[in-house]
Amino acid sequence: MADTLYLSALRTQSLPFRIEEFINFKVVEIANKTLVRAIRDEAILKDMPQRYVNGIKVEFDGKELWIWVDFKGDEGEPLDLFFEEGVDTNKGGKHFIKPKVKKSLAWLGEFFSKGHWITGIKARHVFRDGALKGYPEFKKLLQKEIESYIEETRLFGR
Repeated sequence: MADTLYLSALRTQSLPFRIEEFINFKVVEIANKTLVRAIRDEAILKDMPQRYVNGIKVEFDGKELWIWVDFKGDEGEPLDLFFEEGVDTNKGGKHFIKPKVKKSLAWLGEFFSKGHWITGIKARHVFRDGALKGYPEFKKLLQKEIESYIEETRLFGR
């Protein structure tokens, strides 16, 4: 009887560690089923390119869950933040750009601009809206999985 109580006490003391290990093992899978799916659905709904949708990634470092998009332009410049937050759409959606170096704004290698008006990128808020839609399901599924894990790994029955 004493051995059983001692074993039970050890098992109870290890519960927080076991739950943490379980979360480390399952959180990315649960995030993919809920948060990432909701963000991808939001990207599709907002007519983002397929390359953007496919670039949505998830990673867990043991403390924080990271969801980001690997979406870069032709020169390797990151475009994800431009589409999420938008770029200078004030002043009727246009802003003026002019070269800092002479002949730097060129078309077809022959024609140069002294400056011109361009339209900004409208904010899409794909991550914000997708995360808001996917988080309740993520939280619910994570809680359910943890409760199931605790129940399945109980030392003694009820």
